[in-house]
Amino acid sequence: MDTPFELAFKYMPTPAFIIESSTGKLLSYNRNFDILFENFNATPSDTWESLCEDATSPENWQQLNQKIQNGSIERCESLIRIGDKLINMQLEMRHLGESVLACVYNTDHMDLSAAENTLLKFALTESSAGLWIWETESDLVSCSKSIATLLNYPLDKTPRSTAEWHTLVHPDDVRKLARVVNEHVALNQDYYEVEYRILTGDQRYLWVKERGRSYTKGPDGSIKKVIGFVVDISHQKALEEHLRNQATFDELTGLLTRGAALTHFKKQLGLAKRQYTPLTMAKINLDANDRLSKLSLETRNIAIQTSARYIYKKIREADVLARVEPDKLLLLLPNTSVRDAKTLLSHIINPKEDEKAILFEGNSDPMDFCIGIAAFPEDGETIEELALSANQAAENGQAKCKQIVVN
Repeated sequence: MDTPFELAFKYMPTPAFIIESSTGKLLSYNRNFDILFENFNATPSDTWESLCEDATSPENWQQLNQKIQNGSIERCESLIRIGDKLINMQLEMRHLGESVLACVYNTDHMDLSAAENTLLKFALTESSAGLWIWETESDLVSCSKSIATLLNYPLDKTPRSTAEWHTLVHPDDVRKLARVVNEHVALNQDYYEVEYRILTGDQRYLWVKERGRSYTKGPDGSIKKVIGFVVDISHQKALEEHLRNQATFDELTGLLTRGAALTHFKKQLGLAKRQYTPLTMAKINLDANDRLSKLSLETRNIAIQTSARYIYKKIREADVLARVEPDKLLLLLPNTSVRDAKTLLSHIINPKEDEKAILFEGNSDPMDFCIGIAAFPEDGETIEELALSANQAAENGQAKCKQIVVN
């Protein structure tokens, strides 16, 4: 009497056969595998070497068997001999110890819906995902309806090849995408992941994440088909951009933060050293009279914001202004002598009448400003030394009730 396993194997709807691991001999095959051959008036071969067109010797099976055992091949695509016909088939291989179970799928008739069902569990882990299959040898790309919906194209207008896909990818991202995918195929990797921008049907670029995996491989381990998803990550990218801006620009004033300004400061200092040009740094205390500290938080913030915007409009395009403390700014003046710096800063502490009105309306008073000046190289040869010297000058000015002090 047949065991339950033998009965299940015999009547399973998928054509299947069992190969002996050590020899490559076909030990058994089920009814549907037999019918597959009967349709061509043929009988199944008795070894892998005689069944598979790609196998030229018994050693070919041993190499494939080793890849199945170590998990590097789960789906093998190959030409299978059925009588005098060669049929391209996909074989799902499962190592069973002393034997290998091979379930057969005729890839000439495999459609996208079948692949979607096979990878349903994988698909359910994604959100707004578009599914595609890429045949590496023919370069045929098949897109699901979800791709068309995601990219806002009719299904018949979705990319059908790598070249067509790349025409939609942002020019700055094409090379990165090609490199990642090419490495995946060349190195026979299992998975890859890459982010890029792609042009949609309404002519806007959408940030997406592409995740691909090897779907079928040849007996030699080369990748035959890749299946993957494209996921909309535009909201994630918008958040990342917001966080980057927060790290670069002060939220209240819109000026550079200390960390972001440091990069610009060092670049300008390097130019001054190479070109032997003057450079000065100014530390600007917006509350030298300790008036703002007595205001409410909201009123104080409005005053700081008003002062920062006023000063930013007074400086030159090449100057770099940053908020380094709640009520203190740091100003770098490239190619500027101390005398020229004092002239520029005098215009800041002595606003015109219309400027005064705007300042007072925003709870800001230029009489609260105290500015310390340090010069390169006299007061320091590094940004840190110049900043310290400028800060000392500002503190001296605050103690002596002077608005502009040179260290």
